[in-house]
Amino acid sequence: VTLTWGLQNSSNWISAYLMSRLNPQQLVTLMQKFGIDSPDIHPSMALCLGPCDVSVGEMVSAYTTFANNGIRCAPLFVTRIEDNEGNVIADFQTRMTEVISQEGTYKMLDMLQAVIQGGTGSRLRYKFNIEGQIAGKTGTTTDDKDLWFCGYVPNGLAASIWTGYDENRSIEMGGSY
Repeated sequence: VTLTWGLQNSSNWISAYLMSRLNPQQLVTLMQKFGIDSPDIHPSMALCLGPCDVSVGEMVSAYTTFANNGIRCAPLFVTRIEDNEGNVIADFQTRMTEVISQEGTYKMLDMLQAVIQGGTGSRLRYKFNIEGQIAGKTGTTTDDKDLWFCGYVPNGLAASIWTGYDENRSIEMGGSY
């Protein structure tokens, strides 16, 4: 099967196969370039399955790389400080870092659009009637303790959504979602 099919259907054996072809430390280094700085990241074969905690902020920052043609935008919460008379005391600029090639982002766009078109993220289309060019990836942890969606549109906008409990307990999934 293709990598696109594996991502589209959240098939973990595809991820495990890819990890067997890489050095786990290389994946950690790449994750750090994407802005994921969690201290829980340890190089191991299981890393491709998401065994470490990653914040929503880190995930959306990582996805800005795809939305911005390979350039990651670090989160910036304050862009300017002014005094009570409107005088600018400080201006802050977003830190931007090239992570992958523009060609790499096109490949990711194709694969992650397939997730929305007919894979695990297709509810966006048929249930919520969201149209337009969108790419993303869903994710769950064992026993549905965490549910994720990270996505972007190819004009620079990225979003990440997490559902779960801080106490690391399962979400009871009654009905449809």
